[in-house]
Parts: sequence; C-alpha cells; structure tokens
Amino acid sequence: MTNAHVTELIAFTIDCSDATRLARFYADLTGGEVTGDYPEYGVAQTTTLGVTLNFQGVKDYAPPAWPGQEHPQQYHLDFRVPDLEKATEHAIGLGATQAEEQPNEKLWRVMIDPDGHPFCLCPPRD
Repeated sequence: MTNAHVTELIAFTIDCSDATRLARFYADLTGGEVTGDYPEYGVAQTTTLGVTLNFQGVKDYAPPAWPGQEHPQQYHLDFRVPDLEKATEHAIGLGATQAEEQPNEKLWRVMIDPDGHPFCLCPPRD
C-alpha cells in the first residue's frame, strides 16, 4: 500500500479580473518574476519566497469587500517584511492601497492589491 498523503504544494491560485496585471504586481512586490503570461492565466513565481502564485482571469469578477462580507475575501496573503513603513510605500508604489480599516497598524498593515484582494504586511518577529 502506498502513502496517499499530499507531498507538495505546487501553487496557490487566485481569481481576479486581469491575470497578467496581478501576476506582475505580486512578482514586483515580492522580488519574484512572472514566469508565464497567457490571455486568461498569468503566473507569478515569487522566487524570494519559494512559492508559485497563479492568477486566473475570471469573467464578471467581483472583488472582495474587506472588512465587510458582502463579497467575502475568501483568503488573504500575509508577508513578513524587514521594514513595515518602507514595505507599505513599496506596495503603494506598485498600485496597492492601504485599507481604511486597520485593526492593529503596529503589528501588521492591511493592504488591498490592484484587484481588491486584501493582504497583510507584517514586521519582523521580535
């Protein structure tokens, strides 16, 4: 009998309105690279994180509404950063916005990517 457990996470796939644009955003945010660019499917491989993020274009995409649940966020990504203020400025320069509601700005920063998905920037561990 062979072991049937999962052995590897291949990628995390995110629905969005524009796969190419969001792949470029996350590649630039994480210092990675876009390793595929297709009309309905873009792939950003974040080489600095060792993870592949896939972005899938969805017709009539409705962005999540954070923190409300009219359109639930369904997931969010948390990123550890060496300097919270510099990382926030970097993300904004790439097209993200800082969420209006910040549960605890000193412990993490809630950001919104160009397609409306929330993600958090988290400072180094103490």
